[in-house]
Amino acid sequence: MRTLAKGFALTLIASSVLALSACNDGGNKYDVAFDEGKATMEQKASYALGSYLASNIVEMQKQQKEYSGDLDQKLIIKGFLDSIDGKSVMTEDAIREAITKLDEKVQTKMMEKEAQEAKENLEKGQKFLEENKSKEGVKVTASGLQYKIIKEGTGPKPTPNDVVHVKYKGTTIDGTVFDEQKEPITLSLSQIIPGWIEGLQLMKEGSVFELYIPANLAYGANKLGDSLKANSALIFNVELVKVEKPAADKAKSTPKK
Repeated sequence: MRTLAKGFALTLIASSVLALSACNDGGNKYDVAFDEGKATMEQKASYALGSYLASNIVEMQKQQKEYSGDLDQKLIIKGFLDSIDGKSVMTEDAIREAITKLDEKVQTKMMEKEAQEAKENLEKGQKFLEENKSKEGVKVTASGLQYKIIKEGTGPKPTPNDVVHVKYKGTTIDGTVFDEQKEPITLSLSQIIPGWIEGLQLMKEGSVFELYIPANLAYGANKLGDSLKANSALIFNVELVKVEKPAADKAKSTPKK
């Protein structure tokens, strides 16, 4: 059994099935009639498999065309049919090499695009923060974190080992909401992004701050889903609901009976 390169290889296989389903030359021995009402379970399963692959591959082709370039649909069909008939004109090693090279091309193009997007995001974030720091009420720390006090609380400030209960809304600099917690959630101050660690220690319990976090104090070059691109500067509206000591510290401070 052939072992194909990962990545684009599966898309290529599905493309072949899709291309075959579109190949209707009249005399083609693979051009068969299908009547769902009269079909056996095996026939329905066979047709369903082709239909399932086709319905998924259309979007995959759209997404990957910019990386793979234009593939020859006729040769995809020919390679598929030749292989079914056991008459492939390429050896297994040649097939594996061609698909591996295609996969490498796709991966390289994807990395180049992501690197360019990361560079552009970093520049956009820096421009936003440069303009934002001069706005009324915005303060800047030595690390580059920017914050604005919306409401000043009266309770204690958290320390690095404390646990906090917070409500928040996170947006990108273009206003896209990527995360929101309308009810308090519990976080350990030592296990969150640097911008939050620093920002929360500036807040008293009961405070509401707006934090403007540079990429290096957020998720850096990491890309998190479609809404958080690499090198994104982020904005968080944070309410510090409660500050408490971790369980271990509570146990130490409780007198023994």
